[in-house]
Amino acid sequence: MVIVLTGAPGSGKSTVAELLASRLERAAHAPVNFFRKMVKGGYASPHHWSDEVDRQYRIARASAAQTERNLAAGGFIPILDDVVPAAWVDEWRAALTGLDCRFVALRPRLDVALRRNRERSIWTVDESLLAELYAMLEGPHTEGWVVVDNSEGSADEAAAAVARGLGLLTPSR
Repeated sequence: MVIVLTGAPGSGKSTVAELLASRLERAAHAPVNFFRKMVKGGYASPHHWSDEVDRQYRIARASAAQTERNLAAGGFIPILDDVVPAAWVDEWRAALTGLDCRFVALRPRLDVALRRNRERSIWTVDESLLAELYAMLEGPHTEGWVVVDNSEGSADEAAAAVARGLGLLTPSR
């Protein structure tokens, strides 16, 4: 199994992925932003979308998919986090062909995602872009996904809700 955890910026993707990975016996978290942030010279900011930003995201997704495959082959449940609009769902499925690919969407209320984004010390997202991404993650492409409204409660409770939604046992650690 490979878990693709998505949500708008400020939804808690990275935090929940880390907590979920630590709750499972053999799991690893590989955020797509890890691969994006490897680029130092020539980094293209997603705040100003361009062909170069799109190209760098494709490279990051391909790198993350290969890492997920390696982790799965090693007996781990890979958990990746990324903003996954409808246009990228088929790309992820194709890149992870042969693996039991499960999509999970964290969907706090927009006001909660905006507040969390404002409270970050690094990697904040322009609020109009955040609202646009939030809207892109709603729609029919998420049918059949595990969807968790994590507006209230702790990140650990959200990780537990994801685990329950996926039918995973999560022993206490």
